[in-house]
Amino acid sequence: MLDASDWTEVRGPNRDGTSAETNLPSRWSPTGENLAWTLPFGSRSTPVIRGNRLYMLTTTEGDVAATQERLVAVDVNSGKVVWDHKFSIYLSDVPQHRAGWASPAIDPETGTVYVFTVGAELTALSPEGKVLWTRSLPEEYGAISTHGGRTTSPIVEGDKLILNALCMGWGDLGRPGNRYFAFDKRTGQTIWVSSPQTRHYDTNYSTPVVANVNGERLLIVGGTDGAFYAMQVNTGKPVWSIEVSKRAILNSAVYRNGVVYITHGEENIDTTEMGMVAAMTPNGTGALTGSALKWVKRGFLPTFASPVLDNDRLYTVDNGAILGAFDLATGNQVWTKTLGTLQKGSPVLADGKLYVGTENGKFYILRPSATGVEVLDEDLLGTPADPEPIVASPAISNGRIYVTTMGPPTRDGAPGHTYAIGTGTTGTTGTTGTTGTQSAGGGAVAQVQVFPYEALLDPGKTQKFTVKLYDAKGEFVRNADPASVQWSVDQLQGTVAADGTYAAPAAGGAAGYVKATVGGVSGQARVRVIPPLPWSYDFEGAKASMPWWTSNLKLVPDAIDNGGVMKRPRDETVGRRARLIMGRPDWSNYTVEVDVRGIESRRQRGDVGVINQRYAMVLFGNAQKLELHPWQAADEMTVRVPFKWEVNAWYRMKMRVENRKDGTTLVQGKVWPAASPEPAAWTIEKIDKIPHLVGAPGLYGDGISDVFFDNLKVYRNQ
Repeated sequence: MLDASDWTEVRGPNRDGTSAETNLPSRWSPTGENLAWTLPFGSRSTPVIRGNRLYMLTTTEGDVAATQERLVAVDVNSGKVVWDHKFSIYLSDVPQHRAGWASPAIDPETGTVYVFTVGAELTALSPEGKVLWTRSLPEEYGAISTHGGRTTSPIVEGDKLILNALCMGWGDLGRPGNRYFAFDKRTGQTIWVSSPQTRHYDTNYSTPVVANVNGERLLIVGGTDGAFYAMQVNTGKPVWSIEVSKRAILNSAVYRNGVVYITHGEENIDTTEMGMVAAMTPNGTGALTGSALKWVKRGFLPTFASPVLDNDRLYTVDNGAILGAFDLATGNQVWTKTLGTLQKGSPVLADGKLYVGTENGKFYILRPSATGVEVLDEDLLGTPADPEPIVASPAISNGRIYVTTMGPPTRDGAPGHTYAIGTGTTGTTGTTGTTGTQSAGGGAVAQVQVFPYEALLDPGKTQKFTVKLYDAKGEFVRNADPASVQWSVDQLQGTVAADGTYAAPAAGGAAGYVKATVGGVSGQARVRVIPPLPWSYDFEGAKASMPWWTSNLKLVPDAIDNGGVMKRPRDETVGRRARLIMGRPDWSNYTVEVDVRGIESRRQRGDVGVINQRYAMVLFGNAQKLELHPWQAADEMTVRVPFKWEVNAWYRMKMRVENRKDGTTLVQGKVWPAASPEPAAWTIEKIDKIPHLVGAPGLYGDGISDVFFDNLKVYRNQ
């Protein structure tokens, strides 16, 4: 079982921001009192701890033009960095100062550390820092990381790693929306994807909690559409939802004794009053109404902070760093305490004390009671002129409190600090958790789960699928007897044998579903077959549709001058800027060519470009320039040149990426009128010293107005 002294996820061992530890520090000083050690860098995310290792997702220091995210492993006894692993960010709209957003998670059984970057790349690393597996959600699922950077922190539940991301992928995941994913924690293979939301307002970072409710093991999480959702942990099946806010939910719920406590800081659904603190009974199915609320109090605005509970009260902090206490039985506000003026981090409750930092750089140790709150300790981190914002929540492990800060706002990119509060030697090698295996049980079979849920294959290759059976409440019944399974394919070429082995077609690409039916109940897995290079598509006839593209709903066939083309239509939705990935994430050293064309609509022109090995080369219509992006939001990494291009005229774009023996990557691009001979010189180029070594090809289209593609070629470098 999980050691109660470990803090393996962002919200701690109970996923509620509390710790059972006692005899924790009541006073300390950043200059030495009760201070074990300090690191000269911090983070905007909460560190996690297992045994004698602390892990923190932060950014590299120094040259902002070479910024990478990095996972740092620290020995908790000495405060020394044991190892770090760097992640180059790609296909992301998050700027450098918002990197390192999500907290890592640790598997209590194996010690494996999971990291979700602001580029939506998911990676599993061993306790020694070895990469075990990685999944590129932008290239596999069309994941979008918006400027806000609100990447979600994963959780480990049994054999599953669970998180959510905004995606617009292929097939049944083609509509832009927030999706919930469960991956096999050992292999990274997808177990299920759930899409309970019909709308999307904004990005969020609500971390799920897991609870046993009326015989169902449920995942409870805030959505990007202002609703809280419950889904079955084992299957992802939506159970209930309750809409409470007109914006996304940015914090987490707390579950205790059959009650879910929820908060938000935006405009309410049924009133113009802002903010809510509420308790609900999580019974029923489908869309729940206000009758599910035991009590609700409005007017308090905890947009970012998640609540914590003791036996009598709920504590949370509003956007203006006002700490509020609410009676658990009635919801009545008991008292408030002003801590600062800005708040992002959540309070942590342990040993009868609240540990909470503010964005104004103040860190408090407080003792709450029925009549008010006693300030046991108050420290300013940084200086009055340059306070260090505390955006992360504290973490508690083995008698210590760990606090991370960001650099002062006047020094953008400054690393901040990490403080280990509490003296003495602490930490062991870690504890052994549960195995995450499932035992047979449950009721009648009501759900069929095909594993893996997603497969990416080369032509002629095979994938073995297995089937698990669950009852209506998502409880595991048994593994299906292969003889009882009827296999079929839907919208997909290839065949499935009686043992569940799918054989891809020998040539060409394909996308669709492998279905398994047991006793009249069906489940499916998603399959894409990616044709090998070289490619050459003129988008005439059958070549006007490539179902294996990741975001295949964002391009539509069209015709110009009686010739077939692909169009990225004008788009005013959240998915206006589309990165249309076509190939495998593990490809490298190839060239992409395509003809592009734009029009003017409402005095605006769209942007159009190509993607090669996670680099993007983009022609900007309104700005009349050409840019090369290793990380689009990182302006210091961008190379740009002026480039005048006309409307209603075809241009040829060519982009070549080569991994070099010295460890760098050479990225070269050229653009010229399609009717003219290819120029010898490259229009734009970059030698990247923090390179993307692999990545899929793709097209880029920002639908400010229509843009068009024709005559696509992708081939190995010549």
